[in-house]
Amino acid sequence: MTAAPTRVVVTGASGNVGSGVLRALAAQLPDVEVVGVCRRPPTEGAIYERVRWHAVDLSAPDAAARLAPAMQGADAVIHLALAVRPVRDEEYLYRANVLGSQAVLTAMASAGIDQLVYASSLGIYAAGATAPVREDWPDTGQATSIYSRHKVVVERILDQFELEHPEIAVARFRPTVVVQREAAWLIRSLYLGPFIPRTLLELMRDRRLPVLPLPAGLGLQFVHADDVGDAVIRLLTQRAEGSFNVAADALDTREVAALVGARPVELNPGLVRRMVSALSGARVVAVTPGWYDVATNTPLMDTSKARDELGWEPTRSSTSSALELLDGLAEGATGLSAATGRDDKSATVIRERVQRAHDVSLLLWGATAFARALGVRHAWAPQAVAAATNLAAGTPMALERVRERRRDPVALIAPVAVMAAVGTSLRGGWAPVAATAVLQLLNASERRRAAVT
Repeated sequence: MTAAPTRVVVTGASGNVGSGVLRALAAQLPDVEVVGVCRRPPTEGAIYERVRWHAVDLSAPDAAARLAPAMQGADAVIHLALAVRPVRDEEYLYRANVLGSQAVLTAMASAGIDQLVYASSLGIYAAGATAPVREDWPDTGQATSIYSRHKVVVERILDQFELEHPEIAVARFRPTVVVQREAAWLIRSLYLGPFIPRTLLELMRDRRLPVLPLPAGLGLQFVHADDVGDAVIRLLTQRAEGSFNVAADALDTREVAALVGARPVELNPGLVRRMVSALSGARVVAVTPGWYDVATNTPLMDTSKARDELGWEPTRSSTSSALELLDGLAEGATGLSAATGRDDKSATVIRERVQRAHDVSLLLWGATAFARALGVRHAWAPQAVAAATNLAAGTPMALERVRERRRDPVALIAPVAVMAAVGTSLRGGWAPVAATAVLQLLNASERRRAAVT
């Protein structure tokens, strides 16, 4: 072990991986001064108290200049910063992740810092492996994924940076999916979205899901944020260079389904991807086809190099880490920073949008039912679209009433009224007009109830 640094800059210190790194620094290097860089520094939380914060937006054109005060006097940089949202805004993500990484390298070189630990990703590996891959597997990534493409670009930037600065020790760790309870908000926002009800997540957490559809041949690895933090400390204190895979054991489809007590139902991977693409395009799920490809096509990783050269091994299995995450998802857990969901205003915005979609689609359902009853030609098509939209927006609210075990008139009558509205809409006439009118009355009653409570 070499001499420990005295001052370390951690970009993205308020994020999911950052929390594990900060805990490891506090436990293993308590005397090191930690300088944190993020857009919105946390204002509370024990792990953030010893951090000297600098608010810097890495997507800004002058990010390198803004980083200069943070870099002053530091011995090493741990570059964890990563923007993943908005998932479809490639221009912003490129500025934040690619140009932002270049800004970090420029600032640290100007400050004379001679050690970098960079958070790369499993997403840089090409598909096609039949066994866990070592660090020399082709790192051309997944072409369909914005995240993967940008990670590959940063790896190439690092290659050039090492050639130009041989005096700087550069270590790259490539983690699989990094999880902990506090990662629930991030995982939900990336993969699930607002239409996946909490009730379903609770069923999964409680191992009461009978079957779980999965793409055939799926293999997943997880790693706990604290194990990642330990790996980073080892890279830092050993002044390691090169690339290192960081992951726990692999889970197959049977083991993934067993996490939720279910029997796996293996589906054609191509069919699953087409379903994901359709649902993502309709914004029913948050996961994009690119993120799906990273999760399902990326090879499993061999971690023997980290074990042999760093003495690192995970203290938690993929199963235990996944179960901790699942509990956080079921409970709606967040971290103590904006990057991990603290005071997340987007959840309120999403609920309001879902409620608005429900209200508007219900009005359109009633209006198109009325037009159809009057004999307006082709009214059935917009009626079907309005009904489907209303059912999609109303399902999370209905499941929430079930979870709360409500026995008020709305909770008892609404399911019957919905079935009546759907059934009568198939036949037409004036019955669906009456049924949607009842739904309007129930919706108004529910809104009054929400206003009171």
